[in-house]
Order: sequence, then structure tokens, then C-alpha cells
Amino acid sequence: MPKALANAARLILCHVLEGDLAGLPAHERREQYRRQTQLLHGPMSVLLLAMTVLAALVSAFDVLTLTAVSDRLMVQTGGVALLLLMALRYRHVVSIRRRRALGMGFLALLLACLALPALDWTGPSLTPLAVFLLIPVSWLPLLVNPQATYGGLALCTAVVLALLLASTAPPGELWLFGLYYLVSVGAGLVLRRARSNLATRLDKQVETLWQRAVSDPLTGLLNRQGWLNLAGTAMTDALQAGKLPAVLFIDVDHFKRTNDQYGHMTGDALLRALGQIIDARIGPGEFSARLGGEEFACLLPDSSEEAAQRFAQRIAGEYREHASEFGSTLSIGIATHADDDLLNDLLARADAALYEAKRAGRDQVVVSR
Repeated sequence: MPKALANAARLILCHVLEGDLAGLPAHERREQYRRQTQLLHGPMSVLLLAMTVLAALVSAFDVLTLTAVSDRLMVQTGGVALLLLMALRYRHVVSIRRRRALGMGFLALLLACLALPALDWTGPSLTPLAVFLLIPVSWLPLLVNPQATYGGLALCTAVVLALLLASTAPPGELWLFGLYYLVSVGAGLVLRRARSNLATRLDKQVETLWQRAVSDPLTGLLNRQGWLNLAGTAMTDALQAGKLPAVLFIDVDHFKRTNDQYGHMTGDALLRALGQIIDARIGPGEFSARLGGEEFACLLPDSSEEAAQRFAQRIAGEYREHASEFGSTLSIGIATHADDDLLNDLLARADAALYEAKRAGRDQVVVSR
């Protein structure tokens, strides 16, 4: 029972902190983390430069107020110079893992550069610690990975607690600063959650719009635009990998007559059923589309002529059995790759083979020669 309560509390906390991301499957959540990290790389680079400027201003204030240059100030100035190098380097790091490591190193060095002057402050005021209130509210919204987020937050909080314990300010001032810090952390976490939810929802909307743009609403297969984009890329990849693609051009025989005799609702149902049959038979990396009306196409990126014929006969047989009540059948043309063929070349030769099947009496499969 205690374990179940702990798991429930962990899930609730995860939903509170991570928002919509917490409800996604693990693989989708990892993909969202990757996408958002890539999108926020530019803003994070700018933030690192801004934090470097902040540390430089603190150092400049010390230079103006101190009567002599101390060893601490020399170390602090060297730290600021190193921060600048790290911020400039971060902009050009490609690996997400290296960015994370560099970002954590930057945060640790930044906290050290800001803590050094605060440690030397002997008065009752907590003004030197005010800069620490900016870090959570500015840093947290741009952090995506949970480990980096809460690891960085824990590091910052530990430094703030150490500075508060070392301070000689009145207890009331210490408690008030602690409250301000908690408000800053809370604001940063709220902004981070809001940013994450917005990015996740926008990504889903973009994906939905993309699906609508490239999908046929009746059958769920690709439409002509989706076919040109996705199948064209798949064929190029197949050729570069040394594979031999094949294209099938499929047409429903006497479809207009079926519509006139049984009604357009029946015609739509037959097209939908054909789409389901093709979709069930199409394999990973293969593509199928409704090009318009009763015309369908399939791309098999790695297929022999015999395998393409078997695939076509299976599609035709299953459709014939399903539509036997209406006497509806398929004619299919097949074209396999020849030298210098593009996708449209294959489709044109498959189309020519399809019309040979039509002239030969329909309900058959013909291979382009």
C-alpha cells in the first residue's frame, strides 16, 4: 500500500511538473524532448550569453567598489572569461548530450562566479543575493530534459541555502529572501510547464495538419501530394541503397457502372474497403495512395517482379472476394525499375500496363515489358 501511494504521488507530481508530456508514451515523450531541445537551442545560446553579461556586470561592480584588486576578483574575472568561451562554444555544439553537459558546467561556474562576491559581503543586506532570484525564472523555462532541469535547480538551491546560512542578515530577512526564491522557482516551473504544453500541442496540431494535407479522407491512404512527397523520397533512398523498386497502378473495373447501379454510398464503401485491404498488406517502408477517383498506387521499394505479382494477385483476390456481391474487380499494372527511372516513369509504365489489362478483359494483373 505505501508503495502504491508513492507511485500515485510520483505520477501526480510528474503531471504537475511536466504537463501534457507526462501523458505521452515513453517513445513519444523522448521524441518531444528531442524536438523541443533542438528548437530551444538558439534561445538557450542567447540566455548563456546574457548570463555571462550578468556575471561580468557583477565583476565590474566589484572592480568599482573595491579599493584593491584581490585574488578573489582575479578568479572571478577568469571565471567570467571562461563563461564567455563556454557560451560561445555552446552555440556550435550539435550533440544534445554534450549540450547538456556543457550547460550544467556553465551553470556551476556561473553560480560560483556569483557566489564569490556574496561570500565576502559582511553587511546585513541580502542585496548581493538578489541576482540568484533571476536564475530560476530565466533558466527553467528553457530546460527540457527533466534530469537537467531538476539537477540544475538542486544545484542552484544548494548554493542559495549555503549563502543564506553564511549570511549575517536578520532571520526575518533570510526567511523573506527564501520566500522570494521559492516564488522565483515556482514561476520558472510554471513557465516551463506552459512552454512545454504549448510546444506539445502545436506539434500535435502540425502533425494533424500534415496528415490531413497528405492523406485521402475516404481511404486513409496517401493522396497524390503525399504520394509525390513520401513515395518519391522512399524510392530515391531505395535506389541509393541498391534496391530495385516496383510500382503497382490499381484501378477498380467499371466503377462508374457500379456507382450508377448501386449508388455512390456503395461506391465509397468499396473504395474504403480497397484502401483497408491495401493498407493491411502494405509492409514497413512501403507506400500506398489513392491518386484520385478509383485509381490507387503502391510503391514496393525492394521487390522483384515475381514478388510484386504475388502482392498484386493477393490484393485483387481479397478485393474480388469482398466485392463479389457487386461483381466489382480490379485491373492492376506493374512496372519494375529500369535504368534512370524516376517515380513518375515507373508510374507511367505501370499505367500503360494497367490499360493493357483493361483491353485484355479486366480483372487481371499485367507486368510492363
